[in-house]
Amino acid sequence: MPSENLSGSLKTKKPRYQLTNLGKQMAKLPIDPKISRMLLAAQQHDCVAEMLIIASALSIQDPRERPLELREAAAKAHERFADKQSDFLAYVNIWDSFQRERDKGLTNKQLVQWCHQYFLSHLRIREWRELHKQLAEIAVEMGLVAKEHAFRQPENLSIFQQTEISSDLDLSAKLKQKQLDKKNHRAQVKAKKEANYEQIHRALLTGLVANVGMKSPEGHDYTGARGAHFHLFPTSALFKSKPKWVMAAELTETSKLYARDVAAIDPEWIEQEARHLVRYHYFEPHWERKRGEVVASERVTLYGLTVLPRRPIAYGKVAPMEARELFIRGALVAQDCDLQAAFFTHNKKLIKEIIDLENKSRKQDVLVDDEVLFDFYDRRLPENYMPSEKLSRQSQNHQPMKHVGRAFMPDKTAEQSGMNTRPTMPSEKSTKLSGSLQSVPSPVSNGGGLGWGQNSADKTNAVATENTTPTPTLPRQSGEGANRAPKKGSGSLKAKPLADLRTFEAWLKTSDPKSLFLSKEDLMQHAAAHITEEQFPKFWQNADGKFKLSYRFEPHHPLDGVTLTVPLTVLNRINPHELEWLVQGMLREKLALLIKALPKQIRRVCVPVPDFVTQFLLSEPDQSAPILPQLAHAIAKHAGDMRLLEQINLDEWAAFRLPEHCYFNLRVVDDGGQELASSRDLIQLQQQLGQAAAVTFRDNTQEFERDNISDWSIGTLPESIKFARGKQQLTGYLALQTQKDGTVSLRLFDMEQAAEQAHRKGIITLIQMQLKDHMKDLNKGIQGYTQAAMLLKHIAPDVLKDDLTAAICDRAFIGEDELPRNEKAFKEQIKRAKSRLPAVKEAVSRYLGEITAAYTELNAKLGKHPLTPLLRERLNVLLGAGFASRTPWAQWARLPVYLRAMSLRVDKYSANPARDMAREADIQELETMWAEKVAGLQRQNLAVSGSLKGFGWDLEELRVSLFAQELKTPKPVSVKRLQKEWKDFVK
Repeated sequence: MPSENLSGSLKTKKPRYQLTNLGKQMAKLPIDPKISRMLLAAQQHDCVAEMLIIASALSIQDPRERPLELREAAAKAHERFADKQSDFLAYVNIWDSFQRERDKGLTNKQLVQWCHQYFLSHLRIREWRELHKQLAEIAVEMGLVAKEHAFRQPENLSIFQQTEISSDLDLSAKLKQKQLDKKNHRAQVKAKKEANYEQIHRALLTGLVANVGMKSPEGHDYTGARGAHFHLFPTSALFKSKPKWVMAAELTETSKLYARDVAAIDPEWIEQEARHLVRYHYFEPHWERKRGEVVASERVTLYGLTVLPRRPIAYGKVAPMEARELFIRGALVAQDCDLQAAFFTHNKKLIKEIIDLENKSRKQDVLVDDEVLFDFYDRRLPENYMPSEKLSRQSQNHQPMKHVGRAFMPDKTAEQSGMNTRPTMPSEKSTKLSGSLQSVPSPVSNGGGLGWGQNSADKTNAVATENTTPTPTLPRQSGEGANRAPKKGSGSLKAKPLADLRTFEAWLKTSDPKSLFLSKEDLMQHAAAHITEEQFPKFWQNADGKFKLSYRFEPHHPLDGVTLTVPLTVLNRINPHELEWLVQGMLREKLALLIKALPKQIRRVCVPVPDFVTQFLLSEPDQSAPILPQLAHAIAKHAGDMRLLEQINLDEWAAFRLPEHCYFNLRVVDDGGQELASSRDLIQLQQQLGQAAAVTFRDNTQEFERDNISDWSIGTLPESIKFARGKQQLTGYLALQTQKDGTVSLRLFDMEQAAEQAHRKGIITLIQMQLKDHMKDLNKGIQGYTQAAMLLKHIAPDVLKDDLTAAICDRAFIGEDELPRNEKAFKEQIKRAKSRLPAVKEAVSRYLGEITAAYTELNAKLGKHPLTPLLRERLNVLLGAGFASRTPWAQWARLPVYLRAMSLRVDKYSANPARDMAREADIQELETMWAEKVAGLQRQNLAVSGSLKGFGWDLEELRVSLFAQELKTPKPVSVKRLQKEWKDFVK
């Protein structure tokens, strides 16, 4: 086994029990082997002077005295010499303090008094100094240190460099400056001592490595080597702080196992100073893309104590064959690397094309298994790569950095420094990939253990593994703890395992570039001729252009199925019904699943389902309309009984949730291609980003827009215009829009419906600007407004007034007329507005008076009547905030009638309450269905048709017919009539 680097390496074969060069040097020192080992290590760490002090102190009885009756006084006196991190440095501090007193020229009696003052034994100090002198002479003879450096000269705290003080300063400033100089001097002295802390304690560690310990996570004790548990002795300066890692000069068993003379250490020092004793365990080997190599986690232990729990290491130096397999599987088969080689780009593109075919067909039966790909590369790649001399010289200036000691320093430096670049055992054999925890010891020197006296039997026990299989390794050579590959001739090149990208790329330069190219025949299990572009197109197209489609087959993944990438500008313009039809290659499965979701008595009409789906698709359904109504009609037609439509509840059918891949996954992106949102619910995306989409749509259309329009100076407005936006040809809709500040602007809209609504309000505002005098008269007051405002207390007076004014202007200025889009039509509309305004104002005043009278009569009958909560709710619907603008002009005359019908219902209620409740239940059933339909359309951003709005007013007429028939209705209305009419809406 290799030995420590003091007198050169020993020969590989030596008789048992023969001293190594290191052991021979230790034998020359007449002290404990542990302490002699520290002194030899001190030469390497350049701290022999300090180590001579500590070594001689540890070889005698403690010079500090602790009389039982003066224990507290002694502890306080000893605080002068204590160091917060190390009890060993207390010896140095005592030595320095005593030496400074001697340098003052004190007599022997004065020195004895000084020792007595600080509870130190003068006799032991004299013994200490004599032993120190003897050790120093031996160290000088052995060449460990020069004579002038063997005796430590303590810093004199009384001598310091004083800054020049100006004579202009007063006495107080001069004194303050002098104190500051002293403080800085003490800090410099302290810093100098702390700078030597690591050197001193790393040297100490070489002899005390068996006495290290780590603090228990849940207690105050320490876990030491071989499972021992000990506590810090109460007199230690570290007793309160309890650092995580400590080493002790000795472990003493009294009431407990106590550690005396302890110091805080860094656990990394243990590996660096006792490499022959630590063991290395390897686990979780894996390919790591960021580092471009196969990496494992390494744990370092000392006598069962975990020194370093985990650190990454290049696994190729530990298990070359296993690392090579992981490299092939991770970097080449899984393509998880940034390799720029031609073969890799070609193979990656080819595999992606075949995976796309699988994603489209939703069957993983095209691409060959990973094992086939592994065998392809495994047959073509060598086990190791031997670099040529030329390549080696070229790469010397570009050596990659590896971990200090094992992974981050140049390979050559690691070997020369005696560090284990790959721990090995000669008896280990190659194994297959196991992924299990592996434990590999470092080579042990002939002076194993603490550096002396460990025989070969001990070494046999030191290499036992921890629940592992043997690890493949390279042959181990002699040398200062380094494992080297076999040399060829006089060169220093060694074979490198193919376990990282650098080595692989170097091998690639010397190999046949075409040997690693895959072909489709190598990768495909069958031809996949049914996966055509017609069935699975690359783009989805509508009036605004074509948009990219991407496919993925990975159930439960957010992107499973087909993903449609949509620019934000066209988000509001997508028809949700068109998205229901997916792509042809996936539509058949969706239709079959929809049919299976039907009740059994309806579903059996479609048997066999594949044939029915084929027949339905051959009928060329309208793919811009919803699927379900057309599919329901096809089922009824196939059954030969159209009455079957009444048994199909479209709302329940639509609520049935199919697998996620049966819906487009919509990915909304901005102009730069960055994803803004993703969802399978178009309506949700439109609600979330609809406003942003509208703003983005008109970002580049300032050429069409104008602000602060006060008259018609904008020429003729086309209903729609086409313009280019990037690669897309978009259609926009020009309209006037009233801004928040009351001005009118010309804007471009992405939706025709939004443009029409904005244009109507914009025209009304523009006419108001032209008819300023008429508006003044209108704003002065509407007859009956004051009384209405007093009764309708739930509406703020200003809100009610603005609402009535808006309703009058809408009816008088526009009414049922077509919206003007040129100057001539606008002027004609102004003329009609002037003539209609007085009549509309008078009509609204009359209706308002009738509403007020009917409301007063009804309000007087309410109170504690059983119908009060129900009728109050109806009043809030009919006469809530904004009712004037919300009520169609044709219904204004009927509002007083609805109120009088409520009054009559109150009068009739007591005669037959049960009949009243039964009729109300019939109305509530119809009204619930109507409200859900309207809410559904609004959630989908779809317009509510005029006929559907009219159905809501028919429900009000039904209340008149059922509860106040004497008031009559404009047309016949009944529950049965409305139920029949509703079925037409559902269809």
